[in-house]
Amino acid sequence: MLTAEAHIPTDRASRYLVQLCKHFANKGRHLGHRPRAHALPEVPPDQIQVEWTDDEGLLRLPWGQCTLRALPGTLRVRVEAGDQENLERLQDLVSTHLARFSKRDPLRVEWGTGPATHT
Repeated sequence: MLTAEAHIPTDRASRYLVQLCKHFANKGRHLGHRPRAHALPEVPPDQIQVEWTDDEGLLRLPWGQCTLRALPGTLRVRVEAGDQENLERLQDLVSTHLARFSKRDPLRVEWGTGPATHT
């Protein structure tokens, strides 16, 4: 597995974690949702699994997964995928959504790559 991780400075880590998880939990389930310019191929809602609390979140998509953790002053985001293309796809997806959610006080998402892991 390839991984990338971002430690995003914010005093609203829990708020953004919950907002991102709720967004993906509702993706495709409400009528107003339309693909955006950054949109990936449509994923049927039953292929998106989302779990979260105020402090931790997990998004499972067909091409990889994203784990989130709200820490004091920081939102930690880790994406994992089987290949570089899907890793970049997840990074872009998370970065774009967080940028949109944080328009008033933009979040700065800088990705670092993690060590390869075997599953």
